[in-house]
Amino acid sequence: MKMQKYTAPDMRTALRKVRADHGPDALILFTRRAAGVVELTVATDPEAAARVGALTPARQVVGGEPLSTVLDMPIPAPTVASPSPTPTQAPMPAMAALSAVSEVASAPATAAIDGELKALRRLLETQLAALAWNDLTRRSPAKTEMIREFATLGIERELAADILSALPPTDDLGTARVRARETLIGRLAALDDTWTEQGGTLVLVGPAGAGKTSALAAIAARWVLRNGPNGAALISAGDTRFGAFEHLARLGRLLGLPTYQVEDATEVPALVARLGGLRLILVDTPAPSGRGESAETQEQQFAALRGLGTIAVTLPATMQAQSLRLTAARYARLGATACIATRLDEAASLGGLLSAVIGAGLPLAYVTDGTQLPDDLHPARVADLVDLAFDLVVRHGTAADEDLLTCRMEERRDVAS
Repeated sequence: MKMQKYTAPDMRTALRKVRADHGPDALILFTRRAAGVVELTVATDPEAAARVGALTPARQVVGGEPLSTVLDMPIPAPTVASPSPTPTQAPMPAMAALSAVSEVASAPATAAIDGELKALRRLLETQLAALAWNDLTRRSPAKTEMIREFATLGIERELAADILSALPPTDDLGTARVRARETLIGRLAALDDTWTEQGGTLVLVGPAGAGKTSALAAIAARWVLRNGPNGAALISAGDTRFGAFEHLARLGRLLGLPTYQVEDATEVPALVARLGGLRLILVDTPAPSGRGESAETQEQQFAALRGLGTIAVTLPATMQAQSLRLTAARYARLGATACIATRLDEAASLGGLLSAVIGAGLPLAYVTDGTQLPDDLHPARVADLVDLAFDLVVRHGTAADEDLLTCRMEERRDVAS
């Protein structure tokens, strides 16, 4: 399909231009009025015109003036007056119909027309995306299969397209798969297990139920197993949940670690300063309440925590992919510089998690894959994480259907451009 834009001071002049260039077979896809001119987007593919030709004609009225958008009719030639009318002459049916619509159209009618136009455009975009997917399948079967595999993994479309575009051309699927895996691994970063080996200050943040306290408990237990109970402390910062501090204090007693409580995160720096002789300080923070907690308040709390050490956001692999992406990006903006991936044992797919941490630029510190802590807390290994993502696809029999793949192609196209 070939598309072309026309501009003219009015609709009649624009139609004449289209008629002169393409004859009666042109198909008007989109019209708009801007800066005192009318703009038409025209398709000249006869096959596409035949597919859309069976649909209901659509008309649009914008700003009180009619726009000639007739999706299933050839563009009529302008009527030329003659001295004596002949039986072969006839008024232009499309223009006459549009004139009638412009006289009686009301606000609800205009909304209905707009809805019909959007539905027709959506149909055309879907058809073009299907054609593009079929064409890519013919031209590059190896790349097509990798697009399918990345969609099955749950990797975000933009990230998958970026990774695959960086691959050298190849028709061998095995080579393409190896290089795509290596590229995906290269996009991930991991941190060494510095906290249980050397110490430091680690602040855990994240949404409710993400596993912050469990991860903190596991890190504290690993420290005690390696270094004994000396030189470490636990801090609960502003967690008002019933029994939250008592739970952390009980953990501290079991491990032989002192536990402290402050009412607000802004009080943590002063407490850390008083505990300056300790090698490891683990800070547990509550999840944002979402009620009465303004962005300014959150920024003040994170401003107090920044500079103390490392702020790590806990991300559960069971969270929905879009929520993971938004959560990771939000905490990265607030100052998080690392990530702890939790609940890997409960996840059916890891593509959303991988896409989120890559998109937010967060290196992975630890992963958890069970409730037997600290045994189920592991320093992050990106190659193992990617291999697990592929293994989960096989384990759960996940597959990306053709509709999903077509939609991914459709999102990359804009038929109005």
